Amino acid sequence: MEEVTVLMSVLNGMPYLPEAVDSIRYQTFQHFRFLIINDGSTDGSQDYLGGLNDHRIQTIYQSTAGLGAALNAGLALCETEFIARMDADDIALASRLEQEIEFLKCHKEIGLTGCQISYIAKGSRTGMSSQLPCLHERIFEDLLNGEHAMCHPTVMCRTSLLKEIGGYRISGVGQDLDMFLRMGEVSRLANLEKMLLLYRTYEGSVNTTRRREVQERCAHAIQCARQRAVDRAEPSFEEFLGIWRTRPLWQRATESLDIYASYQYRHAVADMLGSHCLRGYARLGWAAVCSPMRAVRRVVRAIRSRNG
Repeated sequence: MEEVTVLMSVLNGMPYLPEAVDSIRYQTFQHFRFLIINDGSTDGSQDYLGGLNDHRIQTIYQSTAGLGAALNAGLALCETEFIARMDADDIALASRLEQEIEFLKCHKEIGLTGCQISYIAKGSRTGMSSQLPCLHERIFEDLLNGEHAMCHPTVMCRTSLLKEIGGYRISGVGQDLDMFLRMGEVSRLANLEKMLLLYRTYEGSVNTTRRREVQERCAHAIQCARQRAVDRAEPSFEEFLGIWRTRPLWQRATESLDIYASYQYRHAVADMLGSHCLRGYARLGWAAVCSPMRAVRRVVRAIRSRNG
């Protein structure tokens, strides 16, 4: 009997999709169902998925609706105790499912757990591991401050809790932070100390090409969480944007620099793991100049991680 459903959404996942799928197929934990939502791919992903001969894999095809909407379509079909997320361009280490299931079974108070990641770039070179917090209080505080405290394709959660909070409320990008915050309000969050996923970074990824949209969605999710905390009505996204986009010029300029610095940082990681190491370090320095507070926060996180 399957204990976990691995839920993946695919939109033009080639050429990384086969490696991502195989990283799940050959897990040390084998009692899973693998549900793949093909969200309107046009690049050959459907042909690849249709050629898979594995009884554990079920593929659903739909017109492009966005990541959150695709995951909700999959969630409606999930009946296992746990759900594990996986992205179509990342690589799960072989013991990821086994270790996350064991952790959730041993810690009934935890509703959702993730793990540490290491970046992987073009050419399959890896490095620069994450320093995500492991305890609920620190994770939730960082999420409310807009910090990267959980990595969506690493998480595993209790299916009943995810359905209880209504799944994903955002159809497109930025759906993960909103879900994390709402899960953290009804249960405790955690990250394993071990690195169990290789996180792909490249120029065409959503986090580099649609950074401003992601930033706006995340800011709205944080504002809604703060409103819920004081039992006040949540603003709609349109209402929030009406205020957000009319802030003082200096606040909008600071935010633009922060988004730009984040863009440069991700490209720096790709460069340093690729064949442009010097350019990567230059970009890293330029990102720190553009957003010194972001650089300080990264240093503080590194120090905090080393000190436990």
